[in-house]
Amino acid sequence: MADDRVVWDQISGSFIVSGYRDARSVLSDNTLWKDPDRAEPAAVLLKSFKPVSASGDYNASMLWLDGDEHARVRGPFAKAFAKRVPQARDMIEAIVERQLAETSHRRTLDGISDYAAPIPVDVILAFLGAEKADLPLVRNWAASLNKIFQPQRTADENSEMAAAMEKLGNYLDDLVAERRKRPRDDLVSDIVSAPELRLSGSEVRVNFIGLVTGGILTTTDLIGNALRLFALFPGEREKLLANPAGISDAIEEVLRLESPVEGAQRVLSKDLSLSGCPVRRSQVVVAAVPRANRDPDVFREPERFDIARERVPHLSFGGGAHICLGAPLARLEGQIAVLKFLQRFPRLRLAHPDAPPKWRGTPFFHGLEELPLAVGARDSEPAARR
Repeated sequence: MADDRVVWDQISGSFIVSGYRDARSVLSDNTLWKDPDRAEPAAVLLKSFKPVSASGDYNASMLWLDGDEHARVRGPFAKAFAKRVPQARDMIEAIVERQLAETSHRRTLDGISDYAAPIPVDVILAFLGAEKADLPLVRNWAASLNKIFQPQRTADENSEMAAAMEKLGNYLDDLVAERRKRPRDDLVSDIVSAPELRLSGSEVRVNFIGLVTGGILTTTDLIGNALRLFALFPGEREKLLANPAGISDAIEEVLRLESPVEGAQRVLSKDLSLSGCPVRRSQVVVAAVPRANRDPDVFREPERFDIARERVPHLSFGGGAHICLGAPLARLEGQIAVLKFLQRFPRLRLAHPDAPPKWRGTPFFHGLEELPLAVGARDSEPAARR
């Protein structure tokens, strides 16, 4: 008999898998597909993610490619990331310190707009080699493009997305052309000057767009979700401040408990049975990441925030060949931004502890619209609450 952790969702036209073992199995199976065009017609939600651009760029994104084509396109980007991330610590620390300096005089602040949101934009643009003066433009374009995850978009929103994609694409085309002529010490130069590069201009363009947009929203949510948890649980905050070397484990626990991503999909290339439920070729399976990360069969006391928890790999970055390309950079940003914030504001607490959290309504993402924080010193801490 089928397990109730594998259910058919009529609205999205997909199977929702919430058990950790099934979700991990699906996400790590490299024989399954990512391309929505391979899904059956019933998979209406997945098919709605197809971008509005008519340029053909959609089919060049590593996000949707499979097999050898995916490896060919992802390879140069993965190689450049592997080189750049270990060198990025000083750059990220400088950006974080600059953002902290802008808030150091404050007794209250919004943990999202005043801190978590600006940092990933600055980091990814510095990583690419863009100019700081371009930050406001790129931030606006990225915000428009993230509307792709709204399944019921208006005609105006589609037009806004198309315009943003064109403007950001032109901006990145100019950056690529400049680096081909005059390489610098940055990610764009690494990729476009690689001797083994076998990517068309369209492939380079659309995947740089994906890097810019994909790394901003989720990393903002990682930092914001972490600050909220440490405001709610002063005991865990004190534990981390007493042992800053534990920041890596702390960020992994944040990723497990409050994953910035709520789902990851695969299109079946073959018939499967998931916990007794038959799923056919071309049907879509969505791994419900937050529920899988809290599976009581795998995680002891799964609802508890415990930065010293015995590690079981969470699924917040997906798995297999399509595991998040930017995961190492997001982890490093989260570790630096969260630890430095807590060290600067060790008395961090929610400014309105009785108010419900304002979660953003973007499907498949889990982050806060705002996070009012009180950061001034005070003698006593409020009791932690969720």
